[in-house]
Amino acid sequence: MSVRSVVAGLAGALVISAVCYFNDGVIRQGMLVPHLMPVVVYGGLVLFLLVVNPLLRRVRASWVFTRAELATVVCLVLVACAVPSWGLIQCFPTSVMMPHQFNRLNPGWQQQEAIRTAPARMLADVSDEDRALNGYVAGLGQGDQSIRVSDVPWSAWLRTLGFWVPLMVTLLVTVLGLAVVFHRQWVQHEQLPYPISVFAHTLLPGPGEARGSVFRERLFWVGGLTVFGVHLNNYLCVYWPQVFIPVRLSLDFSPLAPLLPTLMRGTGYMLLQPILYFAVIGIAYFIPTDVSFSMAAIPFIFCTLQGVLAGYGVMLRTGDHLSMKLEAFLFTGGYLGILLMLLYTGRRHYTSVLRRALGLASEDVAYAHEVLGARAFLLGAVCFVVQLALVGLDWQVAVLWTFMALMIFVVVSRTIAETGAFHIGSEIFPAAILMGFLGAAPLGSRSIIIMFVLSSVLLGAPGWSPMPFLVQGLKLADMAQVKAGRAAAWGLAVLLLSLAVSLPVTLYWQYDRGAPGEGWPRALSSFPFENIVRIKQQLAAQGTAGLADSLEGFGRFAHLTPNGPCVAAFGIALATALGLGLARLRFAWWPLHPVVFVFLGGHQAKIMGGSFLIGWGIKTLVNAYGGARLYLRLKPLMIGLIAGEMTAKLVPTVVGSVIYACTGRTPLQYYG
Repeated sequence: MSVRSVVAGLAGALVISAVCYFNDGVIRQGMLVPHLMPVVVYGGLVLFLLVVNPLLRRVRASWVFTRAELATVVCLVLVACAVPSWGLIQCFPTSVMMPHQFNRLNPGWQQQEAIRTAPARMLADVSDEDRALNGYVAGLGQGDQSIRVSDVPWSAWLRTLGFWVPLMVTLLVTVLGLAVVFHRQWVQHEQLPYPISVFAHTLLPGPGEARGSVFRERLFWVGGLTVFGVHLNNYLCVYWPQVFIPVRLSLDFSPLAPLLPTLMRGTGYMLLQPILYFAVIGIAYFIPTDVSFSMAAIPFIFCTLQGVLAGYGVMLRTGDHLSMKLEAFLFTGGYLGILLMLLYTGRRHYTSVLRRALGLASEDVAYAHEVLGARAFLLGAVCFVVQLALVGLDWQVAVLWTFMALMIFVVVSRTIAETGAFHIGSEIFPAAILMGFLGAAPLGSRSIIIMFVLSSVLLGAPGWSPMPFLVQGLKLADMAQVKAGRAAAWGLAVLLLSLAVSLPVTLYWQYDRGAPGEGWPRALSSFPFENIVRIKQQLAAQGTAGLADSLEGFGRFAHLTPNGPCVAAFGIALATALGLGLARLRFAWWPLHPVVFVFLGGHQAKIMGGSFLIGWGIKTLVNAYGGARLYLRLKPLMIGLIAGEMTAKLVPTVVGSVIYACTGRTPLQYYG
């Protein structure tokens, strides 16, 4: 790690943190960090290697950024992407301020005193309602005149920031420690493919070079320029639709819908209109065929099953994301099965690191940074539970919530390392799951609303959470022979820097332009209180509204009222996930991977499934008819597909920013 690489990485992280909400909420030209493979990072890397590094070499050879330096920069900038987007910061202000606005508009909330159910410090202070709440909703800016930093009512946020910021810092330290503990097991012992990190590494220059050797491959340019040209043509169609002819990037099999009534009843219509993601096709070429086949097949299997059950009146998906529904318990059982399998396969390594972290002897080697990471995880997890207990959760419930949150982060991280599927969502919200197992009455409305609000802020978008970015960055650093311990230490510095920058910047722009009028963070902010109103009404009707007041600690577990169908769905998914994992370990020909339970029939599975199917088909045919030689020859082509799409999708962001800077107008959006 050179000084300039760290400085460049910190500078890039600072820029990402400072401009993320401006891009998303002010210019409104699409998300700067739309998923776990942000084009601003990987597209920017391609452009840097195409233009900047060769120019530096022409000026002075010593100015060229080396492989290790570029890996360090990409690692730090990638880690920074975890904080300012939906993964943390953009879901925070709306979740703690917008409920006050919804409360004013909803008599049902007022009647049930929904806002008062939550601890006051978990929500923003609206004592100065005009500036704190009205200013946030409508914005304080006048026309094109932006407000001053001092015009933001910071005092309305001091109380809630005093609770949330330490909680966020604790969570960041905890997941960073976990990422370090899992790193060597996944990279060296299990040799997971990490397709996105491997893609980035193939672009990096070797000794004495300005860019990777793949740039000298003809097939790389064939794939890259073709994809870039297609996206550029379609982007130009947005501005000059009468001049350019768009190239369709989706296939339409919807005329087959009448022949597939069960699939349609199971919400499988999107599967008949698959979208072509060239990056996904390229990624599928570099991962095991059973993984890509599973990613392609599971949406059809699950939607068909869902359609069959719907025909019998069994609905897997009902209500919003925080509702107690069968689908959420299927996800939870699958996630737990995957977690148990990965802990089982790495049990020796994890046991050794844990023993060393606790000061006990161990026969196996555990590096100093792994021991430090384990201690950071243990201390962070304990502090996190203590903070939840201080706000009103029994420590037993806090432990269960924390375990489920960490389970989500670990499984999502494992998924990105094993599949490269960068669009990941989750239907798991611990409060709803715990209600299914324990019952709402023994938990009580106060404990439930605490967990609901925690989920909306910290688990609202696990596909943008910090740990998946961390594991990708550590892998890239490892391949470039950058020490994982140093990369993790600077990663923590980046996370804290990004939090310190993106939080006030996001609040400033929201008070200047007004809160988001639509989108996931705004919708998510209403779910906790809509559900708590319904729960309080149900408890009152059952005469059990006051039961939780007489219970505490383990006493709550003596009054369990589990939901039978939900628990059954959880058990079926857990057993199936474990069965798939064991079958994959036992039989080389086994076609399905337990990673399917991360996606099932969700939106992300539907939009990526078609591209995974194409990538699987290409790899299968190449291996069958061309063998290893043809497979290796076509690698540059697939790398070119990924690089071309990453670079092409960066163009609208750059052009849109220039248009806004020059004209002040919101640029047209390109969703290709």
